[in-house]
Amino acid sequence: MLEKDAMEILMKFLDRKVREAEEEVTQRGMLSDDKAIPLILKTQFNHIAHLESDIAGLRETMDRRFERMESRFDRLQRHMLGGFAALGFLISVLRFLHS
Repeated sequence: MLEKDAMEILMKFLDRKVREAEEEVTQRGMLSDDKAIPLILKTQFNHIAHLESDIAGLRETMDRRFERMESRFDRLQRHMLGGFAALGFLISVLRFLHS
């Protein structure tokens, strides 16, 4: 909860500073270092938020792929088990017939 509150306070601060930077550019036609730094930070926060969203989407995609792979391995295991059971049965039948 504290992290969320701190982030909200920081974002409000950055929003206010970004507005000040926009006003400076509008009024003076230039951007001072003091006004540029919060603007850069706000841009980075937005970039990180988009990356986090992209990563969450990729994670969901990977989870679905791993679930499908797990399902395939389960089917393969059942088929192999059935194949070995059939092979064991055939070997038993052949031994019986051979004796």
